[in-house]
Amino acid sequence: MSFFRSITLGIVATTVIGLTQTARAEVSFTITFFDVTTGTGVGFDDPALGAARRAAVEEVAAHIGSRIAQTATVEIGVAPSETDGTGPGGVGSATFLDTTPGIRDGEVYRRIVLGEADVDIGLDAGIVFDFGYDFSLDTAAPAAGMACFRDIVRHELTHVLGYGSFVKADGTGFNGTAPDMYTRFDSMLETDTGDGEGLEVVDDTGTLLLDAAAFAAAHGIGLVFDGTASRAANGGLPIRTFGGDPTHSGEMTDVMYPSPAIGMIRADWSDKDVAVLKDLGYDIVDATTTPIDMTMTTDCGACGSAGAPMLGVIALGIITMRRRRAGRNR
Repeated sequence: MSFFRSITLGIVATTVIGLTQTARAEVSFTITFFDVTTGTGVGFDDPALGAARRAAVEEVAAHIGSRIAQTATVEIGVAPSETDGTGPGGVGSATFLDTTPGIRDGEVYRRIVLGEADVDIGLDAGIVFDFGYDFSLDTAAPAAGMACFRDIVRHELTHVLGYGSFVKADGTGFNGTAPDMYTRFDSMLETDTGDGEGLEVVDDTGTLLLDAAAFAAAHGIGLVFDGTASRAANGGLPIRTFGGDPTHSGEMTDVMYPSPAIGMIRADWSDKDVAVLKDLGYDIVDATTTPIDMTMTTDCGACGSAGAPMLGVIALGIITMRRRRAGRNR
């Protein structure tokens, strides 16, 4: 069981809930909770917990927006909640409109980093949560054995920004073809040689640069993410991803570790999380909060380890929803 997994979304909405950002924040998130708009009575529409759950998502989104200096408005759909507690606790990704071979960017990245106008009727990203798990909604560290919901929200929203991979165990990307479609994150992955001299995995055309045997060995060990900021934050070496799952970090102290903090909370991105985002092109400003020390947390093997690479839109089952443009400001 993995709490975290990424997914490609093509979802669209009917009603939006906006977040008013502070003067410092230049990225704002407009969020639609489909539980509320469709009256599910569960998840974010739960009569007892729904409002607090929505507030938690909005607070984390506002904080992330306050850390990004670029100017943009990002539209996110929070899909009808799951309640069975059998899969990941959260799934999130940007929408990818172009899936042809090559290095492609999600709509969130295109809005924020590239500054491109939103010309598509769909949302820029989507997330779904599974409230079959007993998440803590407290802003302080949760009780022993419990995961903090805000930690999960922060993780999924970071996937939405573009921290995620389409690389599968066989080296193919989104389409399962050769060449294939990969993310910008994938274009910065290398083999882990331990000395920072690894080989690139894919090129700009979406061609796998390693033979099958070499890639299988490198993928099993775990790839590394290479960039100027990443090396500066990691003693001159690329940052290790989670073995067999390059869409996540290999460090438990990072927000992008594949399992949430148990009995504690990651109050903000780690230095390595920030470094990856900077190498991807984000302008990250200094934090205004001090993250809680994660060095004393217990091992989280029981709550999941490696998540799956980003999967297809069919998994959320919300491909028929539409949003109205009339009367909306951009």
